[in-house]
Amino acid sequence: MDTLWPLLALAFSFCGALIIGFNQWARVDGRTLVVMRVAGIWPLAACAALVVPFPTSVTFYAIAAAMGVGLAYADTLLFNASRTYGARLAALYVPLKMLIAFALWVLIEPFSVWPVLMEPWKLALMVFGFSCCGGALLFIRRSDASWLALIAVLPVAMLFALGDIVAKATLGTPTATHGLWVVMGHAVAFLLTTGTVGAVAGLLAGGRVTPTRHDVVKSAAFGALLLASLTLLLVTLALAPNPGYVAAITMLSAFWLAIWARIVRRERNSLWAGLSLLAGAMAVAIAGH
Repeated sequence: MDTLWPLLALAFSFCGALIIGFNQWARVDGRTLVVMRVAGIWPLAACAALVVPFPTSVTFYAIAAAMGVGLAYADTLLFNASRTYGARLAALYVPLKMLIAFALWVLIEPFSVWPVLMEPWKLALMVFGFSCCGGALLFIRRSDASWLALIAVLPVAMLFALGDIVAKATLGTPTATHGLWVVMGHAVAFLLTTGTVGAVAGLLAGGRVTPTRHDVVKSAAFGALLLASLTLLLVTLALAPNPGYVAAITMLSAFWLAIWARIVRRERNSLWAGLSLLAGAMAVAIAGH
């Protein structure tokens, strides 16, 4: 399983690009999207419950419910940032999340970086990879708009990093008795709980939501995409030694969005930033492997 998490993280980078870019196309109000996406989450989770085991611990659902409130707020900020600044600039939260998640997990589990510290070439490669990923943040767009987007997504990065930490600690690491199938069930249950609580929190915080029929359809499609994609992410986090490693690879979401913006929308963007992201992600994957 040690060889699986980099491949899963790479797969999620494509899903992450779809998630970040969704509202640039859908143009649904952020709070409406957070509330109405359960129309897609619930049916898919019900189907998943038929084949994967859900946890029975009350503590598990209490932790997931608490995270649901914070993640709903983060999602609202992200969706509104995507609508305001565009998907590529909204993706600036990913490098910030990587650095925050890595630092927090090292504080919680200092020995998680021991295999890297014991191998000088791995340590050098890890430093190189994180430097490339961090440097890409500065080259994505040198304009006032990019710094406004950076300020807008900073709380998103902090809350999502905390969410990754809590999810990894809650889901546990797959073992002979706690297999990957069990982790998948826990991941779906975690996301079902956070999504439902987030929807309730969105209603309580902002009052009644009056979506159009198209808003409901788009939100339901997004909810199904979100549940499938984030289940993949949570399983990846459970397998990886540090959630910061996963975040470094999933930074490629910004690279895929930049390619899409350059080809489809004819936007001018930094080729060096994309290459830096790619090199950094590969270096972190090899060093953390």
